[in-house]
Amino acid sequence: MTTDREPPAALFALPRKIQTWLDIEVALAHSQAELGMIPASAAEEIARRGQLDQLDLPALLDDMAVTRAPIVSLVRFLSAACQGDAGGYVHWGATTQNVMQTAEVLLLRNAHHILLDYFAGCLDALASHAEQGATVVMAGRTQRRHALPITFGFKVAAWIDELLRHETRFREATPRVFTLIFGGAVGAWHSFNGQGETLQRTLAARLGLGCFAVPSRSVYDHVVEYILLLGLLASTCSKIAQELFVLMSEEYGEIYEELGDAVVGSSTMPQKVNPKLSVQVIALAAQLRAQLTLALDAGQVSHEGDAASSQMLYAAVDTACPLALEMMGAFEELLKKLRIVPAAMRANLGLSNGLITAENMMMTLARQGLGRQAAHDLVHESALAAQRTGCTLGDVLNNDPRVQNLLTPEQVHSALNPESYLGDCVALARQQAQRAHTKAHEIRAHHPEVVQN
Repeated sequence: MTTDREPPAALFALPRKIQTWLDIEVALAHSQAELGMIPASAAEEIARRGQLDQLDLPALLDDMAVTRAPIVSLVRFLSAACQGDAGGYVHWGATTQNVMQTAEVLLLRNAHHILLDYFAGCLDALASHAEQGATVVMAGRTQRRHALPITFGFKVAAWIDELLRHETRFREATPRVFTLIFGGAVGAWHSFNGQGETLQRTLAARLGLGCFAVPSRSVYDHVVEYILLLGLLASTCSKIAQELFVLMSEEYGEIYEELGDAVVGSSTMPQKVNPKLSVQVIALAAQLRAQLTLALDAGQVSHEGDAASSQMLYAAVDTACPLALEMMGAFEELLKKLRIVPAAMRANLGLSNGLITAENMMMTLARQGLGRQAAHDLVHESALAAQRTGCTLGDVLNNDPRVQNLLTPEQVHSALNPESYLGDCVALARQQAQRAHTKAHEIRAHHPEVVQN
């Protein structure tokens, strides 16, 4: 599935920003004409000239370098391009920050649509892994050591559940994030002759944005929130990628990236085919999380606005969003090219000679009347003996008179069989696979720009 996926950095490139500024000036003119604030003919002329190809871009960029005020230069060039007196109504009552901050929100919204596209693709890929791995038994690990038997599908189910919470956070934040702040120089609509609030609502509707009740220039929390959500998403993607990265090592060998024979791992070690996608996700996620501090600092706006905070905010958005899209693209590709090795999972499961099902053995003995604590002590002693002697846990238990009085060797063997002690792993994997498929479908249905191949 795909949308028109541009290179992420192009979404916030200067020509795109300038055109977005022009789009806002045009939308402002139309809104003001609708309210009788400027002549309709002026709005029509501003709209005709409000395209980048109508302006001398090199000259405009040169003027921006001189004025160090991009919107001043833009308004000057757009006004000059208009015929008649229409140029005199460009940027009527607005201020630089109104235009630039609105542009950032609009560009952010474009990036968000692409993020949702990647999100749906990742959910579908994870759903497939959860379904196919629902019954593939492997070692569950806590403190990086064998804990209990699980299935690969269960591991994926936990990832799905976490990613779905991220989707919920983004969805709940959308009305707050994609919001217009258009209050003039300080945010109290001084220059709009009593029509400021109506103008903001009209312009917001035209741009498809919400409105803040108080359009102060000192308000950045909505955009900062979005970057923080990207950071949380990056943390999850990195966590998953790091685990996969580890499980690809020869000592585990439980999964691999299917990259094709042309991929080379090392310039000097011909045998190596290193993971590529997992490490890319880890690196991009780290760079993305590094933007959170800048975004939080940008929220420390002084008085009714300052350029330092604005520049920090724009830098955070322009850096974090392309990183997020690149990260999610790599994450989706990683999930689609991920392959599991059930035989290695099975072999690793047996490394502890039966110890991984010690909990089930304990509970089985407890149910036979031994009691939980006594059963715990017995199995703990047996586990230590098995580790010292190199025997299996089953051998040690079958030679213990306390066990012989309660269980047959067949019952001991059954209790130590990993496949008989999976809890609800299989059901959870299948349940979360369905949730992931359903959510991916909902994302595409609610956002027409996210389509199925």
